[in-house]
Amino acid sequence: MRILIWVGRILLLLFLVRMVLQLLFSARRRQVSRPPRGPMERAGGALVQDPQCGTYLPKERAIPVGAGASAVYFCSTTCRDAYAAAHAAAR
Repeated sequence: MRILIWVGRILLLLFLVRMVLQLLFSARRRQVSRPPRGPMERAGGALVQDPQCGTYLPKERAIPVGAGASAVYFCSTTCRDAYAAAHAAAR
């Protein structure tokens, strides 16, 4: 009977140690984590999405069509031409 009491105490102690360690490491993970970035931003600048193929690419490398807020950005001339052909056929 005494052995069962000691085993119970040891199991309880191990459980408590595990709980304390989980609390410590989960708090540490929350402090180290970076704030989330939006889907359209990255460390090097803004990303734009090609409307034809859906690829995201840096705005500096994209092929713009139009100007200002109505500009549309493409990853390649192939996507640009396919987009133009599809919209010309729709008109």
